Amino acid sequence: MKWSYKVIPVDELIHEYADHDIAVSKEAAARRRATLATGFEQKLNLVGEDGWELVAILGEFGVFKKPKNE
Repeated sequence: MKWSYKVIPVDELIHEYADHDIAVSKEAAARRRATLATGFEQKLNLVGEDGWELVAILGEFGVFKKPKNE
């Protein structure tokens, strides 16, 4: 099988990734993680609709693949 690959910067995958505010309580930290996770999940679902599968996060990048159309 042949594959196509796509590389997307993490800051495009995770909503508010560049926001470096420090949570002042465990509750605030939990809310922030939940918000980030929801945004990340939504972006993954959008990319997945086009057939892309996340295969790795390497530093600042998400790496996706899908079967190459021949």
